[in-house]
Amino acid sequence: MFSAKKKGLGRTKVSRRSGSFFGRFKRGFRPRIGIKIWLTALFMLVTTFAAIAAYEIVRPILVDTLDRASNRAFEQVGEQFQQTLERRDGNITLAEVRSFAAGRGLQWGFVRAEDGTQMEGIGGSLNDPWLSGAVNQAVETRQPAQDIQPVPPGSSREGQIQATYAAPITVDGEDGIAIVFNKFFTESDVENVDEAIENIDRLALIAFGLALLISGVSGYIVATIISRRISRLGLAAERLAAGNFEERIQTRVEDEVGALGATFNSMAYSLQGAFEQVEQEKERGQAILDGMTDAVIGVDRELNAVFLNPKARRLLDDSDMEFQTRLQEILAKTRYSGPVTESEAEAGDAIIEIRAAPLEDGALAILRDVTEERHIERAKAEFIANASHELKTPLSAISGYLEMLEDEPDESVRRDFMEEIRTQTKRLQDLARTLLDLSKLDANAVVFRDEEVYLEDMLHELKRDFSYTGRPMSINSESDVPPIETDSNQLHRALTILVDNAIKYSENGSPVGLELHRENGNAIVSVSDKGCGIPESEVPRIFDRFYRAQGSSRADGTGLGLALAHEITEHLGGDIHVESHPNEGSTFALTLPLEEKAPKPQIQGVGR
Repeated sequence: MFSAKKKGLGRTKVSRRSGSFFGRFKRGFRPRIGIKIWLTALFMLVTTFAAIAAYEIVRPILVDTLDRASNRAFEQVGEQFQQTLERRDGNITLAEVRSFAAGRGLQWGFVRAEDGTQMEGIGGSLNDPWLSGAVNQAVETRQPAQDIQPVPPGSSREGQIQATYAAPITVDGEDGIAIVFNKFFTESDVENVDEAIENIDRLALIAFGLALLISGVSGYIVATIISRRISRLGLAAERLAAGNFEERIQTRVEDEVGALGATFNSMAYSLQGAFEQVEQEKERGQAILDGMTDAVIGVDRELNAVFLNPKARRLLDDSDMEFQTRLQEILAKTRYSGPVTESEAEAGDAIIEIRAAPLEDGALAILRDVTEERHIERAKAEFIANASHELKTPLSAISGYLEMLEDEPDESVRRDFMEEIRTQTKRLQDLARTLLDLSKLDANAVVFRDEEVYLEDMLHELKRDFSYTGRPMSINSESDVPPIETDSNQLHRALTILVDNAIKYSENGSPVGLELHRENGNAIVSVSDKGCGIPESEVPRIFDRFYRAQGSSRADGTGLGLALAHEITEHLGGDIHVESHPNEGSTFALTLPLEEKAPKPQIQGVGR
């Protein structure tokens, strides 16, 4: 009825791989890319952005520098002319101007800024139009000026670059005149600049490729080093998750990854301590469950048993289907209605108390065998009824005799009444004394005083004590039984109960046998009779308090005598058991530990 599921208390391995693409897509597609690829791509991407940014910044500067370099030759013309003027203190001859222009391949002339015409009669070689902006600026600012412009389309010099230099000068006292030097740069000069820029672009592309290759290789190497260390951390984490709490990370570099390794080691150490503590608590809890006298059963939501302690296994193995069905009904009920208690559920001959309570993922039941308790409760109830009857009977008799004494004039009858009152009073005293003795034994309020006791002498003493009954009693004793250390009064009380029962539950004239022998280091005292005997099914319970076996109603008793004898024997360190057959008699044997003592001294007479 109950099928136990094997639930490991360890960790459950969950596969990280999905069985289908749709399963991955449903959870969200997450491509797996290694850190080597990430870092290599990152290095190359950063290099690419850096190279592009640097090229975009540097290229305009290079182009401007080349343009400046291509125009530098003409700029030097103005600088050289200024140096010539400074050496002549601002005075220069036409021959010097002609020589200066011819040596540098320049067109030259004197130009009036006002109308933009060239002065006649001086000479000059300005055959092409000049840039008037430089002339006007020089005259206005009284400082040399130059202007460089591409030749506009449609001109015979299309594709070339024109450069004009103008310096203010005074000719024969006339101002507003500038000496102008003009030059055209050929297409080859421009192409040289463009070719230089193209060469720079090619070199930049090659440098970019090399930088990208170096950054990729560097990124891969760095990524490999980092990924190895991180992979080692991942492998250690997997081993830790698998339960290997001895796993540790050894690092030689004190960086972030090294700090992570140290943190991992601290975590592993803490987990090891915590897991060991959990294991100890688990073992302690399991030991408690295994050692419980009650059966403990835990079930899941489908009422399958997930854990059973040994007591529960034995109970379920020995129980019938009806009890297991009832247990399942209670466990199912507690899932919806809260804690449930079944005070009495029959499991064969046993009476089981079931207490069930819901759990988050199932239910828990504690099963307690209350057979003995129920029997004791019934026996107590029976005893109370019997004790009430036993107390009521002598009290009623005493009350009746006392009433009759008042009206009875015959002295002999009055004496008989008094004797009966004394008998009933003694009966009450014996009952009260037995109850008091049992309560004292339960409370350990009885002091046992050990002394040397010769058991054979005690048997003869018992025979003398019961001689008034006229019942024949035989004593059979081995001669080599040594004395024992025990409480003589309590032992005598226990044997008195056994002999009294033997006489009480056997026919008048039936003999009672007392026997003493040694066996396996123990002294055994037995009391046997030929009475009604005890049914075999009731033998295990005859030493229970308040219990009276079948046939005991034939004699007075409360069911406390054998219980008292059993309690006394246990306190003396011994044991008591019985062999009985209905209508054949019973033998009660009291076993006491035996310690070897010196033989009892014999006193011999001395002749005179």
